[in-house]
Parts: sequence; C-alpha cells; structure tokens
Amino acid sequence: MTTIIINWTNALIVTLLGFSLVFCLLILLVFVLKLFGLVMHRKKERGPKEESLTGMPASKISGAPTGPELAAIATAIQLFYDEECRESGELTFESHPTAWNSKLFGLNNLVK
Repeated sequence: MTTIIINWTNALIVTLLGFSLVFCLLILLVFVLKLFGLVMHRKKERGPKEESLTGMPASKISGAPTGPELAAIATAIQLFYDEECRESGELTFESHPTAWNSKLFGLNNLVK
C-alpha cells in the first residue's frame, strides 16, 4: 500500500492563490462593466435625435393626424373587417413521403 504524503503548506498556498485570483478578477470585471456602462451612457446622450416612424424628429410631430394618415388608418380598418379578404381559418396539411418520414427509406432496412 502506498502512502500519500500531502504537503499542506503548498496546498494551502495554491488554494489561497486561486481564490484570491478569482476574487480579484471578479472585482476587475465589475469595474470594467461599470466603465462600459458609463461610456455607453455618454454615447447615448450624444447620439442622434430620436425619430418617429415617419422619419421626422419626435419634437416636430403634432398630436392630430393628417389627411393621408387618416386615409391609411381607414383603409387598414376596412381591410381588416372586409369579409372577402378574410381567410377560412382552416389548416390543411399534405403528406408527401420523404426520406425523413417514410419507412421505405429507413436507415436500418433489413430486407434481403
């Protein structure tokens, strides 16, 4: 039987060195993420002005919709409620034998 001799001094040094290294790297990671957040926050403040979906700056848009906007809204509502444009709501599936779902093309075909 072999005896295992453990040098507890070296084991303790390696353990403490490992734990301290991980702890220091976690602290460094926190500082890097904080710095990254500050840089992105400053970049966001200096970025382009926010634009609406129409392409105009948000500060220039009035509350009342214009004539073309009202026409587009009315057309969308008419198309939504139009019975002729509605689908039947039925799902149809067609089955075609392929290599993925056919037993004829199976990988372990034992027919001789």
